[in-house]
Amino acid sequence: MTLERRLDLRIQNFEEIIHYSSSERKKPRETILNFFSSALEAVDPFRIVFNNLSFDSKRKELIIDNKHFTIDNRKIWVIGAGKAVGRMTQAVEMILAGLEYQGVICVPEGMKKDLKLERVQCYESTHPLPSEVNLHNTKIVLELVKQIKEEDLVIALISGGGSALWTAPTPPITIHDLIDLNRALIHSKMSIHDINKIRKHISQIKGGRLAELISCETLVLVLSDVIGDNLESIASGPLSPDPSTFLDVKILLDQHQIWKNSIPNSIREYIEKGISSGIPDTPKNAFQQVQSYILGSNKVACTAVCSSARQQGFKAVFLTDKLEGDARWIGRLLARIYCGLAESTKEPIVVVSGGESTIEVQGKGIGGRNQEVAASLLSELVSLPSPPDIEFLSVGTDGVDGNSIYAGALIDKLTIEDFVQKNLDLSTYQQENDISKFFERINGSLLVTGPTRTNVMDLQIALLNYVPDAETRS
Repeated sequence: MTLERRLDLRIQNFEEIIHYSSSERKKPRETILNFFSSALEAVDPFRIVFNNLSFDSKRKELIIDNKHFTIDNRKIWVIGAGKAVGRMTQAVEMILAGLEYQGVICVPEGMKKDLKLERVQCYESTHPLPSEVNLHNTKIVLELVKQIKEEDLVIALISGGGSALWTAPTPPITIHDLIDLNRALIHSKMSIHDINKIRKHISQIKGGRLAELISCETLVLVLSDVIGDNLESIASGPLSPDPSTFLDVKILLDQHQIWKNSIPNSIREYIEKGISSGIPDTPKNAFQQVQSYILGSNKVACTAVCSSARQQGFKAVFLTDKLEGDARWIGRLLARIYCGLAESTKEPIVVVSGGESTIEVQGKGIGGRNQEVAASLLSELVSLPSPPDIEFLSVGTDGVDGNSIYAGALIDKLTIEDFVQKNLDLSTYQQENDISKFFERINGSLLVTGPTRTNVMDLQIALLNYVPDAETRS
């Protein structure tokens, strides 16, 4: 399969984006979209699992990272939850072909139809907010877990999105209480790491609770969607010990002004009971039966972009895979960094970063953090006396940016000129969190991929000082 064909599959409006560019911008736009495609290929869940996990039929062993798991006379169970878990399960089923196994996974709505799994049952749940459907599907998982025996082997597949998909609030907390809490958390400026601290303490499955229910050897394969790749944060760490406490949770909620007015009484009372030791906290000690492996991450995606750039003769700079903070601040920061780098060399240079920004939602518009980063960068570049020649893309690797249908936004000389010519008032769109509508008025600047079936946070890719030669432009 050629790269161009993969782009057709990954970027639905690829031709439209190129169509809106002038002849001199076609090549830069194609180039930066190719870089994004290479990142998605590097963190493709099927490829990652298939390349890292193998089965030795002679020795009857599963092998990963020189660790051997004996299969002979053991029942195999496959469980999982997350945006990337469908494709991960496809790889596991191919590896286990001919063996006896069964299992249950939970994926976001719309992702089941193309999977065609053999023995693992797949249930679709809502995301990002949990629902009654999620509660029902998680009960199915917990019922399956009750059948697992000490001599069995569990293969657990975990990726971003698992927190919402596996939903089992601890009574008397109801699913409606949990929905209200999640809505308040999503609209805060809290990091996903802190959000997951809170989720873990009111769940029967998160924060290591699932591991407490499984006594057999457990192999956990993970695609990370959190900064630092902390296992206890990815999908709220169902199979990892949790270092945070009920008191940490109350402090966080109080700091973000959620504790008193924005969460249901049942959750507040449950946390207070935990603080007073009326109920046990999440498990703190390591689980000896659990072996976890982070196979894909934002760093893997960023490294793939740099490798692709260097293979094409570009100088490449990997800034960080830990970019976090307010999306608008990040956009301004990146604009300044790019200006400095562009001035330091006249050579074409590719600059890559990744992480996950936050936005405090105050309006009722449509948008997402990647579009906010791009809009802020655009505004900052316009304010500078001599902005660099730039092609910039901020995009979510899962293909979903906020509550919009877009994956992210592209900025270049054309979008800058369009923004200035149309004299758009960006601040008005920002106040209403309606940044998609802002970009819809700048032709060819929004990226549509649909769900990519992977999830390793966000990427920012910048192509600086790239002016195609005359032959290319013609």
